Amino acid sequence: MNQNFFLADFQRELEQALRKSVKLRINNNRSTMLSVKWEPDCTKVSMHRFFLDAPKNIMDDLACYIKKESKQLTPDVKSFMEDRINRLDYTHELGKVKLNSAGSIYNLRQLMDQVNRQYFENQLDLNITWFEQQRKKFRSQFTFGLYHQPLRLVKINRLLDRVDVPEYLLSFVIYHEMLHCVFPSYCDGAGRRKVHHHQFKTMERKFHAYDHAMEWIELNRERLIRMR
Repeated sequence: MNQNFFLADFQRELEQALRKSVKLRINNNRSTMLSVKWEPDCTKVSMHRFFLDAPKNIMDDLACYIKKESKQLTPDVKSFMEDRINRLDYTHELGKVKLNSAGSIYNLRQLMDQVNRQYFENQLDLNITWFEQQRKKFRSQFTFGLYHQPLRLVKINRLLDRVDVPEYLLSFVIYHEMLHCVFPSYCDGAGRRKVHHHQFKTMERKFHAYDHAMEWIELNRERLIRMR
């Protein structure tokens, strides 16, 4: 079906059910894939372009949610979204992102290359950079690293670029984030998102200094939180 006709039919169905106008927008976001705002005079829907080729049952479930016939997204819709997010490739946009892997103490690119050779047979083509965690007055967590799947980008907290942070700890954090590429998140049958699932944790424990790294994190987490 022509995408314009598809969108027109979908919008018409929503407007007939809601009895008010619907403003439907297709986005190409890297993070927020679906948002719905129910306002008094209209309903605003922004959904990612991957919904344009979604199966009919997914769009039927999505329509029920937008029409408030269901209070939350169904497990099938959540699973579909998670699967499509894991397939996204926005690496062509990396030129717009400032990457900096060289630190005062550690060079992330060199560490990642070592981890890639040792654990992944040099098969992962990923990017890496330092990032600075935003200060939040009441935040009680320290983010060691992040993995952004659409950009194939590993990000490591710059506060770890210190002489008192052992190299094995940096390598472990990098290894952990690289595992997200190999063992991506998914939604189970109940619609619960599984990130650090059994297979992921099993492979995480194969890091050569896993016990040392976990012990270091436990002993130093509070100090790092205070340093933010």
